[in-house]
Amino acid sequence: MTFELSADLGEGAPDEDALWPLLDAANVACGGHTGDAESMKHAVVQAQQHNVILGAHPSYPDREHFGRRSMSIAPEALHATLVQQLRALHALSPLQRVKPHGALYNDAHHDAALAAIIIDAMRAVDASLAIVAPADSQMAHAARTAGVPVIREAFADRRYNPDGSLVSRKEAGSLLTVEESVAQVQLLLAEGVVVARDGTRVHVPYDTICLHADLEGALQRAVAIRQHGER
Repeated sequence: MTFELSADLGEGAPDEDALWPLLDAANVACGGHTGDAESMKHAVVQAQQHNVILGAHPSYPDREHFGRRSMSIAPEALHATLVQQLRALHALSPLQRVKPHGALYNDAHHDAALAAIIIDAMRAVDASLAIVAPADSQMAHAARTAGVPVIREAFADRRYNPDGSLVSRKEAGSLLTVEESVAQVQLLLAEGVVVARDGTRVHVPYDTICLHADLEGALQRAVAIRQHGER
């Protein structure tokens, strides 16, 4: 079984350059939580060199907290900053997809109005862009309503709650070890499920499996997943 392995890159994490050859797709930070012209140019070169699908990874405009804090921001202002971020990367290379980052991703999972702003911003930049999001999220619902393609995302390195959401990074055990990540990917490939924190089996439809480059051991995870996840 083969699958698409993706990661969130352009965030200055160790071993990022070593990850590129192991990936099929990458979501690149474009200035909201981190990233600048140089980091985006570097990511574009890496994507082209390794034939990796290029996507954007926009965020709340929150570099101080790395985009991991929910923000109260006027819809017009959020739309404007998302368009600005997407255009900054799109100007360097054609994009195929958009995956919101951090708190924006988590908030828009449940918030229909926020999800609609993201989809509108994407369409303002390029109507052909797809959204990367959980299959049952408000982002996916808003995209389908607008005729925007949805790339359903599962995670290799994060533990799930019984409702299909991710366990908060603030909680113990939310981040999987290398061995646990391989096992989770294997279970996704074989049965399309994950084992939630309470032991229940949760169905997770997916088109791409993501790992986080900023987690300790990210490179080891990617290598192990490629070695043991595909058969």
